[in-house]
Amino acid sequence: MSSAGPITQRLELLLFSCTFVLYGVVAILAHRPDLIWDEGRYLMFADNLTRGYYVIPEKPDFSNGPGYPLVLAALMALKVPLAGLRLINAVFMALAVWFSYRAVLPYAGRLWAVGVALVTALHPNLIRTAPYVMTEALTVCCVAGFAWAFTATLRAEKWRWSSVLAAAFAFGWLILTRVFFGHVLMAGMVFLLVGWVFWKSQRRGLLRAGVVMALAFCMCVPWLAYTQAKTGDTLCWSTNGGELLYWATSTNDGENGHWFSEEEAQNMPELVANGHSEFYQTYFYLPVQERETALKQKALENIRANPKGVVKNWLCNWCRLLFGFPRSYLPEELSTVVLLLVNGPLLFLGLASFCLALKHRGRIPLEIVLLAGVVFIYLGGTSLLPGLPRYTVVVWPWIGLGIAGVLSRHLSLKVA
Repeated sequence: MSSAGPITQRLELLLFSCTFVLYGVVAILAHRPDLIWDEGRYLMFADNLTRGYYVIPEKPDFSNGPGYPLVLAALMALKVPLAGLRLINAVFMALAVWFSYRAVLPYAGRLWAVGVALVTALHPNLIRTAPYVMTEALTVCCVAGFAWAFTATLRAEKWRWSSVLAAAFAFGWLILTRVFFGHVLMAGMVFLLVGWVFWKSQRRGLLRAGVVMALAFCMCVPWLAYTQAKTGDTLCWSTNGGELLYWATSTNDGENGHWFSEEEAQNMPELVANGHSEFYQTYFYLPVQERETALKQKALENIRANPKGVVKNWLCNWCRLLFGFPRSYLPEELSTVVLLLVNGPLLFLGLASFCLALKHRGRIPLEIVLLAGVVFIYLGGTSLLPGLPRYTVVVWPWIGLGIAGVLSRHLSLKVA
C-alpha cells in the first residue's frame, strides 16, 4: 500500500467523487417508500440487533450473516431514514472503485487500473442493486479492499502488519456479509496447506496468505460461536443451504435449477403442479434444523433420481451466473441483452488472460495466482447452487486484477 504520486492522487479523488455522486443520484432517483427484493430481511436483522439479539430464539434462522445488518443497525440507532440507509451504498461503491484502482495500479499501470475501476463503477448489476438495502455494494467494497491489502501484503519485502490486518479485516467482514465466503476460506486454507508442502519456493508468500486467512477466520469466531449456540451445529455459517440445494436439484419438466421464493413455490401454478406447494406446506415450516434436514434429503433424492437433469441444472446455473438466463417458467428480460453485451467481452478477456497465464505461469506473481484460486473456488461452489449475475459481479475486482495483470504484459494499450 505504497504512497501515491500527484496524478494518482487526483485520479483517485476523481474516481471516488464521481462514483459517490453517481450512486447518490441513482439512489435518490430510484428511491421508493416500499421495500423490494431482500431489503425487508436485512432491515429485520438490523432491527433485531438494535434490540439486543440477532435471531428469534424460537426460530434461529440464519439466512444471512451480520456484516451488513451491523452497519444498518448503527444507522438505525441514529434514526437514519430509509433513504439514508440506501444512500450509504454510495460510500461503499466509491470505496470499491478506489480500492480496485489501487489494487491494479502496481501490476498493470494507470490505464488498466482506470479500466478496472470503471467497470466496478459502471457495471449494470451494481447500478441496479446499489440504490437499495442490498449487500452487493458492501460486498464488492470488501472484495476490492481485500485485493489491495492482500496483494500489498504478499508483494512487500518484509512483513507489513498494517496491510496484513487490513486484508484480514476485509476478508473477515466479507464473510460476515456473504457467509458463503466462509466456505471459500476453509477450502482455501486446505489449498494453502497443500501448497506449503509442495510449493517450497513460495513458502514465504503462502505463509503470509495463511496468516491473513487465519486472522480473518478468528474475526468470524464470535459468529460461529453464536450460530453453534443456537443450532448446535459446528461451523454453521448459515441455515439456508437446504433450500438452495432443493431448487438446484429440482428437475421437473420446465425447471432448470432456478430458485423460487416461498410465496412463488406455493402460488405459481406450474410449481404447484410439480408438487412444490405440498412439499413446502409439509416441511418448510418445521423447526429450522428439521427443515434443513428435510430439504437436503429431498435434494439427495433428486440427484439419485435424475443425475443427468441435475447436471443440466448445473450448466444452466453457470449461464445464469454470467448472463441471468435461463429462468424456469419466467420470460427473459431486456437486462439479459445488457449482460450479454457487458459480461460477454469480460468473459472473453478472462478466458484470454487465463490461457496466457497458463502459457507464462512462471511469470505470474503469487498473489494473483492465489486470488485466481479464490475466484475459482467461489465460482465453482456458487455454481452448485441457484445463482444470479449479481453473485458473480461482486468478485469482479479480483477478476479484473487478474485480467489486467496478465494482459498488460502482452497487450499494449495507448491513448491516441
